[in-house]
Amino acid sequence: MTRKQINSGTSKQLHQELDMHQVEQEIQNKKLPTAQEKLTISRKRYFELNELVRKRTEQLEEINTALNVVLKKREQDARNMEEKISANYQTIVYPFLDRLRNTPLNSGQHQLLNLIDTNLRNILSPFSTKLSDPLIRLTPSEIQIASMIRQGLTNKEIAPILNSSARTIDTHRANMRKKLGLKNKKINLKSYLSHL
Repeated sequence: MTRKQINSGTSKQLHQELDMHQVEQEIQNKKLPTAQEKLTISRKRYFELNELVRKRTEQLEEINTALNVVLKKREQDARNMEEKISANYQTIVYPFLDRLRNTPLNSGQHQLLNLIDTNLRNILSPFSTKLSDPLIRLTPSEIQIASMIRQGLTNKEIAPILNSSARTIDTHRANMRKKLGLKNKKINLKSYLSHL
């Protein structure tokens, strides 16, 4: 081998090693900025997400405030309506019932008039809203009977008012107990209805 060849081989080898060293250095240099870039991107994304959460929280608070205003308005409207209905009953309906009460009535008619008066008052009281929830599964006849039971009437007293037999009223009572979840329980139906 000539010196020229040795120098040429060594030079090639040195160039290759130098090229490899430069490639390794470039890779290392690229890794460090990439990690820094990732950290910068992560921080930027974190701040963007925080800002998004803050804006959404503000939006939800505004919506909640608006809903509270609407709810208060609805409650006030309901109170106003209740007061108006109550005033109408006192000024329009009750005087006629009172005049009818002062006419000659037999005991059945008098009892029916008292039931009408009591039921009208119940419609205006909190009982009616409470009563409507559990009794929603009852038929209209059963709701009438429930109202009379609540007032303390017996099957024999309810039957002539509804032009039914005492046995029919008893069947309605059994159906009501079943629908209200009182079947096979030692709970008095009148007491249960009175606490609604």
